[in-house]
Amino acid sequence: MSRPLRALTAVAACLAATAALTGCVSTSMPASAAGKGGLPPSITEDKQLKVGLSPDFPPMEYRDEKTNRVVGVDVDLARALGAELGLEVTFQEQKFDQLMNSVTTSRVDMVMSGISDTVDRQETVDFVDYFDTVGRFYTLPGRAGDFRDGDDVCGRKLAVSKTTDYYGQALDYNKRYCTGKGKPAIRVLPTDSGAAARLQLEQKRADVAIQGGENLAFFDRTEPGRFKAVLDPIPAKPFAAVVKKDDKPMARLVLKGFRQLRADGTYQRILKKAGMAYGSMAPKINGVED
Repeated sequence: MSRPLRALTAVAACLAATAALTGCVSTSMPASAAGKGGLPPSITEDKQLKVGLSPDFPPMEYRDEKTNRVVGVDVDLARALGAELGLEVTFQEQKFDQLMNSVTTSRVDMVMSGISDTVDRQETVDFVDYFDTVGRFYTLPGRAGDFRDGDDVCGRKLAVSKTTDYYGQALDYNKRYCTGKGKPAIRVLPTDSGAAARLQLEQKRADVAIQGGENLAFFDRTEPGRFKAVLDPIPAKPFAAVVKKDDKPMARLVLKGFRQLRADGTYQRILKKAGMAYGSMAPKINGVED
């Protein structure tokens, strides 16, 4: 749902004008920190917004089976953000574990790939939070009745991707609601990916699993009845656009772009289309209102 790119000359004029004009990206950016036209130095020359992603996380970013094109909520939001900022968006596909290094070494300007804003990660990069995700326990529909209370997962086999924040949440949940209350420990089965965790569940090697609510919303649309969410949502850190540490001009530019997408309704339309309106939030830098 991206809108047509605006002419770069129009953006430059807008940036030079008063902040009251609709669509201005930023007028508060210090001249010493910004490049020509008010853009961050990293994108001043080519007027491109280079976005890193790992297209293996539906519905945030994945490869469409019919067209083989990379699609998803992050793809739509990045394109809309580029249109709002008057920049051409290009995507660079990488393995998930390479993305953070890619932005710190300036191979990309920004990463949008379902990455959570955590305090530990803030030591090396900065974040612009844009989606309030939640974790969900889920199982096969025929097993949903086995999980009615929070401690029903105690003593069960639980599959979860060890590369996600949900792995740590599973361990914390076990301490809080199971072993910490004298109940049998959750038998956590760490996997290499969310897909591998789902396979463990479908092959009945696990009783229950955890992944993001956005993933389950995707499967509800594409494969109704495949899985069933159970128990209450688990609070999680918000998804965020990742930018280079202390690159304040870039962070401010992305923040203002997201704010404008919320103001004109584009942001909400993209989330609603994906069944993810529940995660709408005001954008923030490193979890802090600005």
